[in-house]
Amino acid sequence: MVELGKIQRLSVDEFKGKKRLFCVPNIFVVDEEDEKLKNLIERYWQEAGFHVEKLEKLGFVTKIFVETIFIEGQEAVDVIRETNPYLYPFIEKKVSEGATVIGIEDPEIFGEFIDWGNCLRVVKTNAVIQKVFDYFNQVTERRIKEISNKISDKLQEGESAVLILRDQDRIKLSLPKDIEIFIVVPSAYDEILRYLRDKFLSQ
Repeated sequence: MVELGKIQRLSVDEFKGKKRLFCVPNIFVVDEEDEKLKNLIERYWQEAGFHVEKLEKLGFVTKIFVETIFIEGQEAVDVIRETNPYLYPFIEKKVSEGATVIGIEDPEIFGEFIDWGNCLRVVKTNAVIQKVFDYFNQVTERRIKEISNKISDKLQEGESAVLILRDQDRIKLSLPKDIEIFIVVPSAYDEILRYLRDKFLSQ
């Protein structure tokens, strides 16, 4: 695993012919009325694009793996435009440069993942919480395995790809050792986390 800040000291030749995965933590907007949060997230994806471009000295991005998406190509881009307008400019730019969007979810598994997650938000009793949590963990493991397999199958030798996935899920992935992992964390990421924490504590 490679830290972005050290990329300038790495030899480009060292990564030629290898599979390269540039991992960007996904960010979701819940409060559409929060202008400060929206501005932070817009800046986040701008910074992410800048960092990925720096990494492309190792090889241009040809594939973009995106969580919550089941389909590929322009149809996937259209879904992102409708569901995540903050991510869309980043996606649109890379696609215009030749990259293809690839969904990494299985629709059935992802549906169960969302449903059990929603259940956890509404149950109150400890006994029921534990049962629901067990089911949620089981489907989470299946989802992570599915995502790991999709990336392993689709990323070919010599290719660079971007993975857009929540960081807490990314660290659970089980990927082959021949995939070089690069972690992209824009400075706005920590600002967003601090802002959301402070906002939650003030409620």
